[in-house]
Amino acid sequence: MVAQSRQSGFDPGGGAVAGERGFWRRAARYPELYTWYVFVSALDVLFTWLILKNGGHEVNMLADWIIDQHDLPGLTVFKFSTVVLVVLICEVIGRHRQELGAKLARWAVAISAFPVVVGAVHLVRIARGAVGNMVS
Repeated sequence: MVAQSRQSGFDPGGGAVAGERGFWRRAARYPELYTWYVFVSALDVLFTWLILKNGGHEVNMLADWIIDQHDLPGLTVFKFSTVVLVVLICEVIGRHRQELGAKLARWAVAISAFPVVVGAVHLVRIARGAVGNMVS
């Protein structure tokens, strides 16, 4: 049983197995998805800021309060704090249920891409001078 536990990296006693890396030193489970997640999150911050500077407003009440209190640095810290939290959740869940962790990571990318698409449409309208024609 001991030899089998050491090979699989699992210690039924709950202790660390010799040669196994700790949680913080393991490779990320879904690096490609995390790259996309960080990318769309950065676009979200950028597009939000451009829209705000062109007369738009933030619809997320918490983000709006953070922007009022801390401006762009606060928005950036808020956004990437949520990114870190989501990545940690995906990693913890993925260590126990690989497919569920991957599904959560894919959903994080998809959900974060939605405001980016909406923001891109608003920015195109701003660039074309059609802001006055927008319906809220």
